[in-house]
Amino acid sequence: MELSDASFEAARGATFNSALLKAFVLLLLALCLATSASAKYSLEGAETNITVNASGIAHVEESVSYAFDGKYIDIHKELKVLPGESIQNVEGNCSDNACKLRVEPIPEGYRLIGELPDPTPEKLTLFVSYDFYGAVKVHRDVSEFSFKLWGGGWEKPLKSFKGNVTLPVKNENESEIRYWTHPVAYTQEVNIENSSINLRAGEIPSTQWYEIRVVFPKIESPNPGLVQIDDADGLEKILATESEYQRKDLLLKSFHSMTILIALFILAFPFLIYYIYGREPKIDYEVMPEMGIPVNFKSVDFKSIDSKPADFKSADFKSVDFKPVDFKSIDSKPADFKPVDSKPIDSKPADFKPVDSKPIDSKPIDSKPVVVNAIMKGRMGIPTIDGFTATVMDLANRGYISLRDLKPEEKDSSFIPEAGSRDFMVELPNNEVYLEAEGSLSELEDFEKDVLCLLSAHASDRKVSWKKLEKKLESGTDSYQFLIAWSKKVQAYTEFNKFFQSTGIMYIYRFARAILLAAIVYYIAISRYFPSDEFPLASKINVLTALIGILGFVMARHSNIFMAVFGRWTPEGSLYYKRWDNFRKYITDLPALKVHSPESIEIWDSYLVYAISLGVAKEFLQNISLIVPSEQLKKSRFYPVIYNYSQPGDYYQSDCDSEVTCSSSLRKQQGLRRIQKRHRWQLSRARTHCRIKYSR
Repeated sequence: MELSDASFEAARGATFNSALLKAFVLLLLALCLATSASAKYSLEGAETNITVNASGIAHVEESVSYAFDGKYIDIHKELKVLPGESIQNVEGNCSDNACKLRVEPIPEGYRLIGELPDPTPEKLTLFVSYDFYGAVKVHRDVSEFSFKLWGGGWEKPLKSFKGNVTLPVKNENESEIRYWTHPVAYTQEVNIENSSINLRAGEIPSTQWYEIRVVFPKIESPNPGLVQIDDADGLEKILATESEYQRKDLLLKSFHSMTILIALFILAFPFLIYYIYGREPKIDYEVMPEMGIPVNFKSVDFKSIDSKPADFKSADFKSVDFKPVDFKSIDSKPADFKPVDSKPIDSKPADFKPVDSKPIDSKPIDSKPVVVNAIMKGRMGIPTIDGFTATVMDLANRGYISLRDLKPEEKDSSFIPEAGSRDFMVELPNNEVYLEAEGSLSELEDFEKDVLCLLSAHASDRKVSWKKLEKKLESGTDSYQFLIAWSKKVQAYTEFNKFFQSTGIMYIYRFARAILLAAIVYYIAISRYFPSDEFPLASKINVLTALIGILGFVMARHSNIFMAVFGRWTPEGSLYYKRWDNFRKYITDLPALKVHSPESIEIWDSYLVYAISLGVAKEFLQNISLIVPSEQLKKSRFYPVIYNYSQPGDYYQSDCDSEVTCSSSLRKQQGLRRIQKRHRWQLSRARTHCRIKYSR
């Protein structure tokens, strides 16, 4: 809450140690990745040839081609079987005798390990052959052969695959052979010739398997020791299963196309919302009604703030019968323009009588500082912590509280001031000030009374140190709940909908939540009914669905980021925003302030309050220190706050130890480092209210 450019400060030591730990872990990870990346291999291709004899024994010959980049110790391949199956006569070797192969039995079958020489050959092919018993299942009507041509335990993708399955079927009965491959998406080419099924597959991803299922005429007099026997009819069940698989595959392809169309619609929907609700309307400023102007002040139009006439003098435009010149085109005066009494613009008419001694106030409209903060810097009318600070300073500017330097006995010896930072005292007047026929308090809004209530609650003998107040507000849930409740009151008072149309944001928020929920349900449904190991296309759908869900989550969680895109200012709000934005540019533009600077310290004080609400207090205070004379600056209500930005003097030296050299320029850059909090409050369900009671 303190006057600062940053949020609540974290412990720098803990942050630094955490950063070092993270850097160390990332370095170790990078080294591990670099080491693993220095040695890699790929699976260039594989081939499997299977011959099923008349007894049902399947003789299998497999080959796997490797390409190595780096040093490897060995290669291995596992041959696994299911209950009722067995493998015998396992043999293997490497091309060009490039490895020393051994076969080890494992509970599921066998493991082949090939020890590689040093240096590791760039290319190598592993050849394996064995007899597979129990691979054929003989039903009462047909024989069935199912075999995984490529296992799912490989950590690298296979670039290409070729296979051949020869069956014990006469050529005249070849038409009775039926076959299916799973997943069918990998199959590029398949045909049958001379009772042999020849197939070719494209790339098979890592951890993904590829199999074939064949139905052929029943083996007569099957041997239970060589094949599996099923006394039931199997063809009808097999056809039903494969028909269901094909139906689901076609359905999944439809879902894939639909998902792409939905994704395109989701991407197009925000553009549609922007086109309808987000585009700023064209505003004719000539027909816009003037907004409220402060009493005794005339507004200067800042639409062209950077280009004022060279002879423009703010103090010369205030007279009883003076009518403001339209500065919408400030660089070009109308052809028929005539200054009063044909005198130069900086010459006063003979009958010129100022209303008061104050110069023109350049604030665009009369608006509460916290309202300016809520509209210009807040979210949906919710003020930032700068708005709270500006309210405190506005109360000081209006005389409800006062600020002063700490007396020597009031200084906290435990407080170590930061560079350019100083504590000051906030004082509350006697209660009699508030009791004049409801006079002073009746002019305050509820949220302003709440701030007085808060200051009074934390004050001792009607005074409280700013630093101590900040510490109390930064610790404890009561203060946080007060700020939440206070921000709600400000939001209600601001009537943000009058300035900003949020219909588009509402639609985007609802749309984001809808697609997030739909993406979760859709992802679960696809994963459940279409296992990715059987339907690889399901993985692509799930990835796309996950991206849609993430987009929905981000849009719903951070909808405030899209306010400027999908919402738009009303004509009144657009004019309000442009005027205050130009005012912000003006008070942070040193050359403009030098040329057209207020002559009254009261107006400078008013500007400071709004600079805090706009988040540019530091820049404005630096400009004050270069423009306003020190003698005039001492008359400011905020002198205890802004003196660190005054011209070099004793103030800078008083904060320095004898062993430390302090420069005034550094003080100007580092002073009041805690001008404002860039912390945004979020509305919660807390229902905390501050009831203000003033004793009479």
